[in-house]
This record gives sequence, C-alpha cells and structure tokens, in this order.
Amino acid sequence: MNHSVHLDAGQFPARVRWFLAIGWSFIAAKCTLVWWAMAHWSVPFHPLWIIVPTVMFACLATALSLTHHEE
Repeated sequence: MNHSVHLDAGQFPARVRWFLAIGWSFIAAKCTLVWWAMAHWSVPFHPLWIIVPTVMFACLATALSLTHHEE
C-alpha cells in the first residue's frame, strides 16, 4: 500500500497559508495562556491535559486540510 503525499507550499494559495499560520498562532497563544493561568491559579491538574488534545486535534485538522484534494 503506497501513499504518495507530497506537500508543496506553492500548491496552496497564499490565503490558505495565511489562514493556517494565523490559526496555529492562536493555538500557540491559547496553550501559553492555559499554562500560565493554571500555574497562576493553582489548578489541581497538569496543563498538558488541556494542551495535548488541543495540539493533537489541530495537527489532525491541519493534516486533513493539507492532504485534501478536490477532483
């Protein structure tokens, strides 16, 4: 079973690349804010319980959007 996945940044319009960059910037800001807030207010569980699922689903959504091909 061979899957040829070739990601070339030139194949996506600039609008799509900017959208992904802004989305990942928001995700990074959210993760930073969650980590700071949980340390500041002494929440009784580790911040990675929130951050890891966020990043995992963001990676999944990004991978799906980059590998989607219209026919």
